[in-house]
Amino acid sequence: MQPQFLLILMFFYALANNLLGPLVTNIMDSTGLSLSQSGLLITLLQGGALVSILLSLYLMKRLRQSTLVKIGYLVLIVALLLVGLTSGTGLLFCLYAAIGFGTFLADSGSNAVLASDYFEKKELYIPLLHFFYSAGAILTGYFILPFKGPAWRWAYSSVGLVLLLLLILALIFKKGRTGEVRKESPIQKESNLPLLKDSRFILYTLSLMLYMGSQQICATWIPVYVEVELLQSPAIVGTSLTVFWIGIAISRLLSSFMLQRGAKPLTLTLGGFLLAGVALALLPFSASIVLALILVALCGFAAGPAIPLYIVETASWYPKNSAFIALIYIVSGTIGRMIFPYLTTRLAEVSSLGFALMTSSAMLFVAALLVFSVKRSERIALAPR
Repeated sequence: MQPQFLLILMFFYALANNLLGPLVTNIMDSTGLSLSQSGLLITLLQGGALVSILLSLYLMKRLRQSTLVKIGYLVLIVALLLVGLTSGTGLLFCLYAAIGFGTFLADSGSNAVLASDYFEKKELYIPLLHFFYSAGAILTGYFILPFKGPAWRWAYSSVGLVLLLLLILALIFKKGRTGEVRKESPIQKESNLPLLKDSRFILYTLSLMLYMGSQQICATWIPVYVEVELLQSPAIVGTSLTVFWIGIAISRLLSSFMLQRGAKPLTLTLGGFLLAGVALALLPFSASIVLALILVALCGFAAGPAIPLYIVETASWYPKNSAFIALIYIVSGTIGRMIFPYLTTRLAEVSSLGFALMTSSAMLFVAALLVFSVKRSERIALAPR
């Protein structure tokens, strides 16, 4: 599949993946779900991704990377269309699990294609892929405005329809990079045991798990915090999500150019986690909505490039294991997004959402400590003996 289609599909994938946050109050009103029950939608989303992960372990060496991308988007499209065309709370939970199943294959497959089939340009394409995700997420807060209220289901089916049209176009125009039809190799044949025995890889992956849990908390619950506890209008609620993803988008775009000029992924990640943790910890103490939005944007900007930086760095350690790296990146994110956002809702129910958000900043500080350990182990390994 051509890189331009992977990028455009990722833009609308991001819309689908971020609908819950700005629409959750409408979902709760129409279904009668509580805050913690609505948090279970995220858990089921990640549960569907875990099922997809287990299946992909079997498929990794049997199907092409682009094939997994197509399967993922097809499942995602069907689930999104059915959310808009059906009703019922139980079915909604099932469809969210299906969305999680499809998103894993689409996300990990896209990263694997760009990290392997386009290895010589991975420093450009992988940050751009995540920039397009950020750009789609930026527009989510405003895209949903016509669907706020009882019409929230149509937001899902609208995105599903656009993704369907794009996937059809991608299948029609499936020529290679220079116009030739390319025969792709299976996803991967190399052993993955060296990665699982590498303490650097394990610590770096754990830090990414914490970051992605924090990212999901911010993307889902900051709009709720702005609406329920800060009592802001729907436009400001949408803006709170938008500025978060604008910060991420800008930093991911900048990281692409910085990497091509020799910047070190671990150094950028470490500084970003620390700054994002400070911004999130200060958020509940902001004296005005303007300051709150600035802190939200700073949180997004500082840690935003963490995912593409992880893929670029680990792919440089193990260039023949890009598919497995993409899988592990999703596994870590799935675990982080499954556990921590739900715990945030439980903490919010016994305190406040603002306090829960402040407490979650500790995840970013721990992630920074793990990245520091990776940097330190690299310096020790490279030191003359």
